[in-house]
Amino acid sequence: MQKGRIVFHFCCQVMFVLVILLVLLADICRGGVVQEFISPPEAARPGVYWYFMDGNLSAEAMTADLESMKAAGLGNLVFLEVNVGVPRG
Repeated sequence: MQKGRIVFHFCCQVMFVLVILLVLLADICRGGVVQEFISPPEAARPGVYWYFMDGNLSAEAMTADLESMKAAGLGNLVFLEVNVGVPRG
């Protein structure tokens, strides 16, 4: 009887994996997964930590950095201005 249960559980696991693969395959064929990978939603975009040391930044440099981050597809950033003893510039 134990062998029959093992075979039954194995068959259930195989069926489960096949159903998952079929669902993924159907989504891939529709372009869902691929399209979301190429152009992820805003909530799934990567982010960065953006540090400035002791106010060493200019408005022009900040604007250029932000524009390039947006062009690279970054979705968020954490802005940190830290005081580490670097002379202000």
